[in-house]
Amino acid sequence: MLRPDQSASPAGLHALVLALGTTQVIGYGTLYYAYAIVAPAVAQEFGASLTTLYAIFSAGLLAGGLAAPLLGRWMDRFGAPRVMMVGSFIIAGLVAALAVAPDLLSFAALAVAIEVASIAVLYDAAFATLALFGRAEARRAITHLTLIGGFASTIFWPLTGWLVEAVGWRQVYLGYGALHLLVALPLHVWIVTRARHGVGDGPAAATPQAGQPALSGPDARRAFWAIAISFALTGMLLSALTVHLVSLLQALALGASSYLVAMLMGPAQVLSRLADALFWRSLHPLTVAMIAASAPLAGILALMLPLDPILAGAIFAVLFGLGAGLGSIVRGSVPLALFGAAGYGARLGQLAAIRTILGAGAPFLFAAGLAPFGAKAALLVVLLLGLAALLLLGLLHRQLVVRHA
Repeated sequence: MLRPDQSASPAGLHALVLALGTTQVIGYGTLYYAYAIVAPAVAQEFGASLTTLYAIFSAGLLAGGLAAPLLGRWMDRFGAPRVMMVGSFIIAGLVAALAVAPDLLSFAALAVAIEVASIAVLYDAAFATLALFGRAEARRAITHLTLIGGFASTIFWPLTGWLVEAVGWRQVYLGYGALHLLVALPLHVWIVTRARHGVGDGPAAATPQAGQPALSGPDARRAFWAIAISFALTGMLLSALTVHLVSLLQALALGASSYLVAMLMGPAQVLSRLADALFWRSLHPLTVAMIAASAPLAGILALMLPLDPILAGAIFAVLFGLGAGLGSIVRGSVPLALFGAAGYGARLGQLAAIRTILGAGAPFLFAAGLAPFGAKAALLVVLLLGLAALLLLGLLHRQLVVRHA
């Protein structure tokens, strides 16, 4: 058990990261990546269009973003490990219930409920748990966690495709519900048992300090809104381009090579997280955030320059993947570095809500601009959004890091 002045031992923190990494792979794999694979089979059975299935998923993401501040406050009040434990139990039941959904309306209601409940078991809750246990090592632990979590798509895209063909989508969800119940839930229970005495007895107990906050008062409020808007604008960019990555490359004359070029994004995400773990540990999280925001912009510029299309596409995919990979890290490490661990869960929830509300329509708006105005015009708009996000981070970086170096 952890005392108020204690953090987990290095071996204990490594075990915690492995446990959380396993639950993140299961969580993102079954709750996020699997949906696109099962959607065609669900649409066919219920006589619905794929557009309807994706609209349901988007509604769930939006509802989850709106619920994130409340769930974040619960993490601070009751302790993130306990929220994750209860969330796993609820998720197990909801995912299994999808397997017996009698009609599209029932399926839609369950799918939206799952996306709301998923806030309790995915990255933000895991980051808050690492802030509770890791203290000064929390940033490093967050990086290691995202490295493990990055394997979710690699495992669950092909696994889900094979299972849908072999046993059908209903049996897939029944099995995934069992996975949450028999693997993720016990791991979260184990994490709760390792929490220090007093977790859940109040806000102070749930938020041990990971060093003093860098900011407080009006400075903290201004910094919060700067990173909130910056992260939201970057989230719009990443959301729009991730959904339309292949179609964008095809529109830029890459043809059949688009799929191969797009595959470079995944390894680039892993490499960026490795770079942060191995070489950038001494950098301030805001500096890493600026790298994360700059990389996709450089990739977009490569697409707009008169380069060979395949070369330009490859440069874009690598830089875009680098920015996306680092983005998962800085969304947890920057708030912790700027504001400390007190109220960390609530801040992550607020940031998630702002990011979700602003980013929900980005894929649709990008598609709406892509058709009539062309790829270059759509990319220019996205580039301007990214530059605004980078400017906000740059001003904050100059105020906090450069002046106090």
